[in-house]
Amino acid sequence: MPLVVSVMGFSRDELALLVARVGERDEVAMIELNVSCPNVETGLVMGADPAETALAVERVRPLTEKPLIVKLTPNANEPAAVAAAAEDAGADAVSLINTLKGMALDPGTLRPWLGGVTGGVSGPAVRAIALEQVHAVSARVTIPTIGMGGIASGGHAADFLAAGAACVAIGTESFRDPAAGRRIAAELARLQETRPQVRASRSPFRGPGAALLP
Repeated sequence: MPLVVSVMGFSRDELALLVARVGERDEVAMIELNVSCPNVETGLVMGADPAETALAVERVRPLTEKPLIVKLTPNANEPAAVAAAAEDAGADAVSLINTLKGMALDPGTLRPWLGGVTGGVSGPAVRAIALEQVHAVSARVTIPTIGMGGIASGGHAADFLAAGAACVAIGTESFRDPAAGRRIAAELARLQETRPQVRASRSPFRGPGAALLP
């Protein structure tokens, strides 16, 4: 099973240090660059701005020959433009969506439940948003799009493939069912046998250890 490591930082230098260190590890097959943090130098969220995203990718691209995936934030005016900037800067793939910004209140005190006031919304509530953004991004770029966001069944995975994803990733559902990845892969395989319109997933990479589930 190939190991994909996700890194994030508050500056391009932090990202560069992490990519260089992680890239040295033989067991790491691919690196995901999470650009959802604010840049401490500009105050802009890297992944919300095409120019910031391009600068981050350009900074780390020379530091590793391993496939570089850029994880996009859904909290951008035009995620497809950010994806195009990442592709032009040297990304091998993009993954989306990350969590949406949200807040919950403690029913007893009616104060924010989370210490940081806001947090990330994930799971079934974001699936429709994720599908739309995967569709828009995959139509804009030529590099593979890895789809995620509320996938809990083989049918959900098939929807993301139909929307343009090259493959999918499972997040929140794994907390409820640690074996969700294998279960969803099996469900998708059965769908592909019984419904010809459900296309097979394809690996977005080539080379040793370069494959992603489902």
